[in-house]
Amino acid sequence: ASVPVNVNLAKYAGPESRYCPAGVYEFVDEEARQGAKRLQINAQNCVHCKTCDIKDPTQNITWVTPEGGGGPTYAGM
Repeated sequence: ASVPVNVNLAKYAGPESRYCPAGVYEFVDEEARQGAKRLQINAQNCVHCKTCDIKDPTQNITWVTPEGGGGPTYAGM
């Protein structure tokens, strides 16, 4: 859980906030400690593209198929 902030943000300037096309990963200010950041995950934005699993420099994100293996179900498609 500490890898995104301690490694990716410190060493690579937080690529999570840039490689996700849907803006799932976002670094926000931590209220408890001034100047500190935390990774916020906005899972509702996910478009299931698997970019995070491929592009993460430390490979600490393990993407799994959503909805029981059938993938996302989009109404009207």
